[in-house]
This record gives sequence, structure tokens and C-alpha cells, in this order.
Amino acid sequence: MSSLEKLMLDHSPDIMLLVEPAELRIVMANRAAGQLLGYSEEQLLTLPITDIESSLQDVFYWEDVRNGQYLNIAAQEGLYQCADASLLTVSKSVRVVEHDGRPLLLIEARDVRNERQVEDALEQTLSQLRATLESTGNGILVIDWQGRIASMNRLFSAMWQIPEELLLDRRDADILALISQQVVDSELCRSRLQAIVDRVESEDVLRLNDGRVFECKSRPQYLGERIVGRVFGFNDITQRTQVEEALRDSRDRLEERVRERTTDLQAANARLQAEKQRQEELIRKLEEAQNQLLQSEKMASIGQLAAGVAHEINNPVGFVSSNLGTLQRYINDMLRLLAAYEQLEELMVDTVVDDIKLLKKEIDAAYLRDDVVVLLTESLDGLQRVKRIVQDLKNFSHVDRSEQEVANLEAGMESTLNVVWNELKYKARVVKEYGDIPPIECVPSQLNQVFMNLLVNAAHAIEEQGVITIRSGHDDSQVWIEVADTGKGIAPELLGRIFEPFFTTKPVGKGTGLGLSLSYSIVNKHGGHIEVNSQVGQGSTFRVVLPRTPASVGDATH
Repeated sequence: MSSLEKLMLDHSPDIMLLVEPAELRIVMANRAAGQLLGYSEEQLLTLPITDIESSLQDVFYWEDVRNGQYLNIAAQEGLYQCADASLLTVSKSVRVVEHDGRPLLLIEARDVRNERQVEDALEQTLSQLRATLESTGNGILVIDWQGRIASMNRLFSAMWQIPEELLLDRRDADILALISQQVVDSELCRSRLQAIVDRVESEDVLRLNDGRVFECKSRPQYLGERIVGRVFGFNDITQRTQVEEALRDSRDRLEERVRERTTDLQAANARLQAEKQRQEELIRKLEEAQNQLLQSEKMASIGQLAAGVAHEINNPVGFVSSNLGTLQRYINDMLRLLAAYEQLEELMVDTVVDDIKLLKKEIDAAYLRDDVVVLLTESLDGLQRVKRIVQDLKNFSHVDRSEQEVANLEAGMESTLNVVWNELKYKARVVKEYGDIPPIECVPSQLNQVFMNLLVNAAHAIEEQGVITIRSGHDDSQVWIEVADTGKGIAPELLGRIFEPFFTTKPVGKGTGLGLSLSYSIVNKHGGHIEVNSQVGQGSTFRVVLPRTPASVGDATH
């Protein structure tokens, strides 16, 4: 044998022996044979093969070989006797070869001790796995990458009621079809069973045609990085689902009852809120009426006081005016008498004339003659003004009079303007643009109170100096009179509240918040309305619009 052939044999991990059949002697052995059996190569060449293969079947085989019966053996397990008397488990093959015209037996034996240990461990693991699969509470199905059923436990076959003949015949396709047919959503189940190499774990709830409910979880089975199958776990959650559905139904019924009860409570609360708002509205109206009554009574008291004052002033003014008229006549007569005396001065003696001229010079008779007439004229004019103010005060003071009468609103505005003039003259210049409106049937004293509130508010809106413009006009159906000022104006967000009782934009102590509320009530009961236009920083305009046809007007305080 060449050294190259020897090198090749020595690098084989298996035992290689060449046996001469006549004497059953080993004529060649490789290095692995000596290492595994514990002999040197020289010792092996002196041994018959029966010293190594000593089992009964091996003895019979080699005896047949000695007798000329050469049989090939493939992958037969056996025991080899080692030098230390131990036994080596091998898997051997025997082939008949010819060399130089004579037969030889080539033995190739592989040490299977580690494989046996691995197989035993694998068998134990498989046994444990089978026990685990059978003892688990889930039905387990394993499908390989080719779509064939690799394994299943008894619980799985019982859950899906798989017939015994399908299991025995391993009719995998029929078993998987049977599983899909039992599910309501059979397409979902079929797609899950076919998605073997999907890397995503899945979790589904499958409802069966017979009413049962299974929870199905699946995950891929890996061999290294390669997917070789898929494991499915089925859990019967029928009872749990029924309990959950019962709980949901109970909860839904409870929620429905709660909603019904809540609706009833909300309706009751809405009724209570409506009643509360109605009561609050009644209380507000009552307070408004009470405050308007107090304001009206206050104005009536002021009117009575003003009437008394006017009456008391009117008496002395009357006789003073009468006396001044008489005095004016007396003065005129005395001045004529003095003129007559002056004509006689030329007839008097010089000494008397000189004395008279000296006296006239001392008293400045010429100035007195002119000035006394002027003084009397001015005094009479002043008394006429006092009489007009007293008359306006008397007209304005009739706030307790609720009878309707035909009146001119412009005249009422003039009377009111005279009454409040002291409030206006230091802050505003009053511009009048009357439109010669026709008289209407109304309660003049009440409308005068409205005009007074508008004029006073206009004066208060002007911080330093400004202009108050009074306009009037009419058409076929109504008359109007407005008061415009160049004051600070009203913010848009406050316009909707200015007629509320007690609402005021004035500083504390300067307003009660009842003036516009009372004015609104008076105008409203005359069948009219108040229009407001205001811009911050430019001023406000309040227009009182009243119908020309008479309306039934009650006391504004009622």
C-alpha cells in the first residue's frame, strides 16, 4: 500500500479493518482502529477478527466466512472487544473486496457511543415533551414547513372532535379541512393554518358553529434562523366568554337603567332649574318693581318738595314783581318831575342854581337818571326768568300724576333742561335740533323723568368738556327725541346690560343703576322703545321712540 493510501486511511475517523477470510486474520488496520480499541497497529495485525467481534451473531457470521460464505453487511450494530476488556458499541458495515485475485473482507465500524447517548437524551426529551403536551390545558398542533402535521396532543384532537380513522391514516389535509369547516369564519382559520412561515405571532378568537369559542395563539418554530414549522395553541374559552357576555349584558342593562335614571334626574333637575329661574325672574321683577316704586316715590317726594319750594318762592316773587312794576312807574313820574324842575332852573336866582348844580354834580344826576331805568329793566327781566324756572319746576314736580294728556315732548324737554341746567352748564354745551314734532297723548311728568335721566347720564359721561345734542323728529306713525353726548361711550359687552336694575358703569356712590331701568319701563309702558348707539371714546346716543297714536299707560311704578 502506498503511503498516500495509508495517509488517507489513517485520517478516517472510523475503524477500518481488512480481514483475510481463510484464517480470519486482520491483515490491515488504520490508526482510528488502534486508538478506539486500545491496541497498537502491530497487535491488531496478530489478532483474529473474532477476538474483537465476539458477540454470538458475529461468531456465526465469521464461521460462515471461514466456510466460504461471504455476505455484505450494511449498518449493523454490534459490540467490539477492547484491549482493556471493555465493550465498544459500533455500527459496522462489511463488504467483500478482491485483491490480487483473492477475496478480502473490508470492515468499516463507527463509534456510536455518543450517538446513543444523544439518542437516549433525545428520547428522554421527546418523552418529556410528549408528557408536557399531554398535560397542558391547551390543545397543541404543530405543522411543519411543508404544511404537514408534525404533532398534536390528545386534547387538541378531542377539542376538534377529529375521527380516529383520520388520525390513524395521517390524512393531514382532511384533518386541517375539518378544523376550518367547524369555524364560523372558516377563511380566517384556513389562512392562519396555511401561514406557516409567517414570522409574526398571531392571536385570534375563533367562534365555532356549535357555539363554542376557542382562543388560538400561534408562533413560528425556528431551527436556528430558519422557520421549520408553526406551533398552534388552542384554549377553550367558551365558559369564560359566556361569563363575560353575561357580565356585559348585565352591565349594559345596568348602564341602561342608570341612563334612564340619569335622564329622569336630569329632567327633574331641568324642571327644578326652570322653576328656580322662574322664581328668580319673579323675584327680580318684584325687586325691580319695588325699586322703581321707591324711585318713583322718591321722585314724587322730590316733586312735592319742589312744588312747595316753587309755591313759597312764587309768593314773594309775585309781590316783588308787582312792587318793581309800581316802582318803575313812580320812578318814571319822578324823572318827568325832575325834568320839569330843570326847565325852571333859568328862572331861579344864581345862588340857588349853583347849589342845585353842585348837588347834581355830587350825586351824578345824569348817570342816575339813565342807570335807574336800566336797573329796573334788568330786575324785571330777572324776575321773569325766576318765574319761568319756578313754572318749569312746578311742571316737572307733577311726577305723581298718572293721567294721560296731550303734551309736546319738546316743551317737556325744555322744562327738564331748565331743571337740570346746573348739572350741565359746567361740563357741556347744549345744542338743540328740534324737528317741530306734533303733540302726543302721554303722561308728561313720567317722560320728563326719562329726559332727566338721559340728560344727567350724558353729563356724567363727559369727563371734562363736551357737547350734548338734543334732536327730535317724527314720521306718520311715531315721534322720537334723542340725547347724544361726546362722552367716553359704552363698551360693546356692556350694552346688553345697561337697562338691568342696579347695573351702572358709574363710580361707586355716583349712581344707583335704576335710572335707565326706570326709563325703559316708562317708555315701554307708553308703547315705545329706547334705541342705543354707542362707540367707546366717541360718545353715546339714546333715542326715545313713541307711537303717535295714544296707548293705555299705567303707572310706571306698577
